[in-house]
Amino acid sequence: MKIRYLSINIFLILLLVKIPAFAQQFNGVWSCNYATIDDQPNSIGSRCIDVGVIKENSFVALTYSTSSGANYLVGYTNADSINGRMGYYDYGTGMHQHWMSGFDDLEMTGAASLAATPDSLIYVANNDPLRNILVFKLSQDSVISTDYRISTGSDSIWAVTVDGNGIVYVTVYKGIGSPAKILVFNSIAKDDNWAGLHTPTPLTTITLPDTGVCRGIATNSDGSVIYVSNYRTEKIYCYTGGPAAGYTLYNGFNFTLTDTPKATDGTALNPGPWGLSFINSKNILLVACANNFQTGIGYEYGRIYALNPNTGSVLDTLDCAKWNYDQTGSYNNRTGGTASGYASPYNVAYDENFHLYIQSNYGWTVDKWTFSGTLPTIPMTITGIKELAGNVPDHFNLLQNYPNPFNPSTTISYSVLKESDVTILIFNSIGQYVKTLVKEKQAAGNYSINFEGTQLASGIYFYSFTAEPADGSMGYKQTKKMILLK
Repeated sequence: MKIRYLSINIFLILLLVKIPAFAQQFNGVWSCNYATIDDQPNSIGSRCIDVGVIKENSFVALTYSTSSGANYLVGYTNADSINGRMGYYDYGTGMHQHWMSGFDDLEMTGAASLAATPDSLIYVANNDPLRNILVFKLSQDSVISTDYRISTGSDSIWAVTVDGNGIVYVTVYKGIGSPAKILVFNSIAKDDNWAGLHTPTPLTTITLPDTGVCRGIATNSDGSVIYVSNYRTEKIYCYTGGPAAGYTLYNGFNFTLTDTPKATDGTALNPGPWGLSFINSKNILLVACANNFQTGIGYEYGRIYALNPNTGSVLDTLDCAKWNYDQTGSYNNRTGGTASGYASPYNVAYDENFHLYIQSNYGWTVDKWTFSGTLPTIPMTITGIKELAGNVPDHFNLLQNYPNPFNPSTTISYSVLKESDVTILIFNSIGQYVKTLVKEKQAAGNYSINFEGTQLASGIYFYSFTAEPADGSMGYKQTKKMILLK
């Protein structure tokens, strides 16, 4: 009997040792909290192809007409199914919105993507003749123009995103027979062209390895990782690097949509990956998957996958089409304000509390989805951050970089006492911001990261380490000096 008890105890100990691994698993289910009704006084009034979230229940919907190219923006604040819309939008008018600054007037046309930032700015990838990225702002009662826009050239643009430093990324394509590109532009704060000549030079350009149209793009907060979806090849590509040094295709990330669904009538459906969104503090990549502007049986497929950001493996699935069917008994119906039906989820966004916002293009709605459990935090391993083996530290600490002086790279090591939001920033000798090395939630442990100074001039630099514990206890900040000597 003692041997049996001993075996059970060993099993329980081994089980407890493995518990941390399971902490990275999804432990709940998704459900639709509300869907904006397709009727007055809260309707969008037309097809909705994208949504940009400012904060919980405050967002901007982008309408899109495949026939006329008509676009306009609809703002919502303190939204639910029947409340929150700013202004009045008649049903099915197909109106065009204009971006205006002084005598500068551009009509929104052919825009299929937008990006929202916490300061209420809305970046729209517009397909006017100069392919401008137009910048609007969500005010207290409407969506208004700003003075900011930039021309990207003559090729069509599709997806746009903005990282935590305000740097803008946009996908560009000539057609399905040519490889798409990613153009990276400096922020409004650092490039006067946004409000001046409107013709900045990209910080860097990335050419994708395959032909096709890239309909989604996402980055982590410091822009050290870019994800971009190719609808034609059904792939998502991952690039690592930075806006200043450039990017390299990371082949360790692999995602190809292999779904081969059939409609209830037996017709084969052919979905692909559309919009992307990266949940920074959780390191979860979201990909919206849908059929290509397909009505009818096309509503029978619509999913959001949550991916591991390092490998591309699927961690969880939000099946919009199935959820709608389970609620209404139909793929093209709705029940009150909790199911929009007509699954056509071309894009996905999230708020500060990790609720998801999914637009239904043919349902003419924005849907808010809630997770019943706690979203896991996935360690980000492809950005150069290494977790070092050893004992859990008994205090926060920032070590001196090694080697120092260095040329061209050096290693910065640090200790995290408890789960915290960790930030490491690089500054030059006069205090000007140079680069974000780390900006993510990290568990207690010892870490190191490599800093590359190839693109920088010789001189003195400073690196600042900040940790803000998740439990609300006192944070930690320390700064050290390093010397780049070429």
